[in-house]
Amino acid sequence: MTKEVELHIDKLAYAVALLDGAQRLDRSARGQDVSRIGIPFFLLIGFSIENGLKALLQFQGRQPRRDWHTSHDLADLLAKTDGLRKHLWPGAAESIEHLSRYHKEFWFRYPERAATADVYTAESTCMLVNHLLTEISRLIGYRA
Repeated sequence: MTKEVELHIDKLAYAVALLDGAQRLDRSARGQDVSRIGIPFFLLIGFSIENGLKALLQFQGRQPRRDWHTSHDLADLLAKTDGLRKHLWPGAAESIEHLSRYHKEFWFRYPERAATADVYTAESTCMLVNHLLTEISRLIGYRA
């Protein structure tokens, strides 16, 4: 395996591990208001999406540049991918773009900001990110 392949597979594996952490939090509070797990849950979700998108960008040969390598702008990273949007469920890209502001502005690092975030349920968010990472895995050609 080449170093470049290892980098995007490692980044994708990290994205999956972050999603797993978020899913564990969701199971610990299933059916309760997301405020109970919101801060750690949405931090994990945001970084899972970010790492998944960056894995695809690396796979597509995009050289990490300052504008996306250190970016937390999920909408911008999604826009930079080559064709991912057309593989996602209807509304999935818009949901990622909706979360982008909160992730980019670090809303889930600060309780006073997190309490005002307009977010989806934990369960539906996990489904969305699982779908995203599955599609990225498929586009990369990774088979577990």
